[in-house]
Amino acid sequence: MFRKIFFLLLLLAPASMLFGQAACSCTLEGNVTSKETKETISGAHVYIKGTNKFALSDRNGHFKIQSLCPGDYTLICRMSSFDAIEIPISIQDEANHNENFTLESHDEHLQEVVVSGKKSESSAQLRGNLSETERSERDGLSLGEMLRGISGVQSLQTGSTISKPVIHGMHSARVIILNHGIRQEGQQWGSEHAPEVDPFVSKNIQVIKGPGGLRYGGDAIGGMVMMEPDALPDSAGLKGEMQSIYFTNGRQAVLSGMLEGGFNRANGWGWRLQGTLKNGGNIRTADYFLANTGVQEENFSAAIGYKKNNWSNDLFFSHFHSVIGIYLGSHIGNVNDLEKSIARSRPFEVFTPLEFSREISRPYQNINHSLGKFKSQYKFASGQTMRGTLAFQNNERLELDVLRAGRGVNNLRFLLQTYTSELVLDEANTAKKWKGQFGFNLQMQGNLTSGRSVTIPTLTSSLLPNYLQNSLGVFAIERLVKEKFEVEVGLRVDQKTIDVYRPKINYSPIINRSKNDFMGLSGSAGLKYHWSEKWTNHLILARAFRAPGVNELFSYGVHHGAAAFEIGDPNLTGETAYNASLNTLIDANKLQIELGVFHNYIQNFIYLKPMVTRGVAEYFTTVRGAFPVFTYEQINAIFSGIDAQATYQLTPNLALQHKTSIVQAVDNSSANKRYLVNIPANRFEYTLTYRWMQEKQYISVGLIQVSRQTRVEPGSDYSEPPKGYQLVQANWGINLKKIDVGIRINNALNTSYRDYLNRFRYFTDDQGRNISLRILYKI
Repeated sequence: MFRKIFFLLLLLAPASMLFGQAACSCTLEGNVTSKETKETISGAHVYIKGTNKFALSDRNGHFKIQSLCPGDYTLICRMSSFDAIEIPISIQDEANHNENFTLESHDEHLQEVVVSGKKSESSAQLRGNLSETERSERDGLSLGEMLRGISGVQSLQTGSTISKPVIHGMHSARVIILNHGIRQEGQQWGSEHAPEVDPFVSKNIQVIKGPGGLRYGGDAIGGMVMMEPDALPDSAGLKGEMQSIYFTNGRQAVLSGMLEGGFNRANGWGWRLQGTLKNGGNIRTADYFLANTGVQEENFSAAIGYKKNNWSNDLFFSHFHSVIGIYLGSHIGNVNDLEKSIARSRPFEVFTPLEFSREISRPYQNINHSLGKFKSQYKFASGQTMRGTLAFQNNERLELDVLRAGRGVNNLRFLLQTYTSELVLDEANTAKKWKGQFGFNLQMQGNLTSGRSVTIPTLTSSLLPNYLQNSLGVFAIERLVKEKFEVEVGLRVDQKTIDVYRPKINYSPIINRSKNDFMGLSGSAGLKYHWSEKWTNHLILARAFRAPGVNELFSYGVHHGAAAFEIGDPNLTGETAYNASLNTLIDANKLQIELGVFHNYIQNFIYLKPMVTRGVAEYFTTVRGAFPVFTYEQINAIFSGIDAQATYQLTPNLALQHKTSIVQAVDNSSANKRYLVNIPANRFEYTLTYRWMQEKQYISVGLIQVSRQTRVEPGSDYSEPPKGYQLVQANWGINLKKIDVGIRINNALNTSYRDYLNRFRYFTDDQGRNISLRILYKI
C-alpha cells in the first residue's frame, strides 16, 4: 500500500508541471518605517497569512517576497514594540506589487510577544511551528498530539489519551513548556504525566529544538514549547470565537470559547475570558474497545491588562482540571498473568468490553492545576525596557489504583506548589549595535506526597518523598543583526538546592532529611548567515546543564499511571550536554526546503532503564499486583539525527510536502556503544494539498510511515519493538467570513498497529480510525 501511494505521488509531480497553471512569479515588496520617528525599521517580520512566505526588512527597512501566485491574500507586518498591521492585498498576474507599512510604537503588553516564534528573532534557537491550517486541524487534541508532525517532534504516549512532546528524542524534564511566559511546573516527570495545559489558551505555539532558551533555563537539553497568546485589546470593542469539535473514536465532544475586548472611555484597558470542556469515553482500536480509557476536562482562564505611555501591567489566571482513565489491562494481579498479557497479541477479553462506556473507574488520575501571573514593565527614554514577573502555580495530582477487596483505598496524592519571579533588562529597542538582555529567575518549590507506602530497609517511601526545592538562574544574552548575518551569544549560571524529608520506618515522628546542591553553567552561540534571499544557514553551538529531578534521585514505588515500579538513585549527578546543530533553509521559487542535522553529547545522561538482562525480565509484586521494574541509571550518551521538511508547489493550487524525523541514541560509556531504549523510530510524512477559492477551501490526503525501531539491543526490554506501520489521513476545510468548518480523518484505513513510544504497547494496540468534525464561529 505504501509503495503504491508513494509512486503515485511521484507521478503526480511531472504531470502537474506539464498540465498545471502558470508559474508563480509575482513579487511583493515595500518599506517599513516608524510613524513617530519616520525612520526605517530593520528586522520587521512581513508574512502572508496561511502560507510559509515571509521576509525580514533589511537595514534600509526594505522587504521583498518572491515567487507568489496571483490571488487575494492577507499581509501581516509584525515587530517587537510596534502594533501589528494586517491588510488585504490583491496580486495580479505577472505584476510586481508594492505595499509600505508605517508602524506605531507601543509598550510591549505581553512579554510573550517579545519572544514569539518568529524564525528571525534569535540566532541561538532553531524553531519549528504549525501553520495556521495545521493548528486548526489539530484543535481539540492534547498538546503532545498537536505538536506531533513538526519535523523533529514526536509524542510519548501512555495509552490513547495521554501524551507529551518529544523533541530530538528527549522529553519531560529536558523539555521546558512555557505557558504565557511562565515555566509550566507540574508532576511532569512520568511518561503518563501529560502537561497540565489547555492548548486553546494560546493561539501561537512554537517549538524550539535543542538547547538555546537561556532566558528560561539551561536545562532545556531537548528543547522548549512556547505557548504564546495574542496581545490583549487596549481599546473599546468586543470579539471572540466559539468552537465545537466532535471525535468519533471515544465519542469525544470538545467545546471551547473565547471572548475579549476593552472598555468604553477607558483606553489602555483590555480583558480576555476563555474556557474549554471535554468529555470522551472508551477508546477503540481497530478491533476492540479499551476498558476505562475515558477523559473529562474543565478548563478556564482570565486575563486583564492596562498600558499607558511607558507603563504596562497585566494579570493572568488559569485553572486546568482533568480526570483520565488508565487502561484497566495495565494493572495485572500476578507475574504469570502479566507475562501472558505482554506476550498476547490481543488483551484478555475482560479488558476489551463489547460496548462503549463513558464511565471512568479505578485506576485513574485526577489533576488540578492553577496558574496565576502578574507582570509589569517600564520603557525608559533610552529604549531599554525593564520587566518584572511574579507567578504562582498549584498542582495537585491524585493517582488512584485498582480497588482490591480487603486492601482498602490505594492512592497517591502529590501537591506541588511553585513560586517564581523574574527581572529582565531588555535593550532590544536601543540604538546600540549589540543589543543585550540581562536578568535572573528565582524559583521556590515545595511538594507534599501522601498515600500508601512501600517499605525499604531504613525508610518508608510513597514513590516520592516530600521536598523543598530552590533554584536561581542568572543570564546574559547579546545579539548583533547585520544585513547578511546575525550573531547571538549567551551565558547562564544555575544553582539548585533540594531538601528531602520523609519519615523513618513505621511512621516514626523522626524525620530523615537529606540536602542536595547542584550548580552548572550553560551557554550558546548562534550564527545565522543569509547567503542570498533564497538560502540561509543557521549554526548553533551550545552547552547545557540539568540537575537531576527528585523522581530520578528518590523514586521507589509503584507508579500507578505508568503501571510500573520505579527506582531512583540518590547518587546521581547533573547532566552536561554539548550540542551542535546546523540548519539550512532554501526557498527556490516553487520549492522550499528546511534541513537540520544535530549532534548532542550528554555527560552523565540519566535514563529510565527496564530491568531486563539478556532477555531475563524482573517484576515487582505488591498487594496491588505485579509490575515491570524500571531504574534510573547514568551513562554518557550521544543523540544525533536529521530533521527535514520540503514543500513543492506543483501548481498554484496543488502542493506536495514531505517531512522526515530520524534520531538515534547510544550509550557511549559502553565499549560497543549500545543503543538506548524508548527512542523514537524513523518517521516520514507525505501530504498532498489542493487549495481553491483564494485558498479559503482546501483538501489534503497524507501518508504517515513509522519504521520499526531496529536501533535497540535485543533482550533489553519487556517486549520487542512492534512492527512498523503506515497510516492514511485526510483533511478538508473551508474558511468563511464568520465560520470555519473542517473534517479530519486519522488512520482512515483503520490499521491495527502499536507505536514504540506508547508505554502501553506492552498490553494493547493503538487507536483505530478517528474522524473529527470541527466548527468555529467568529464573534
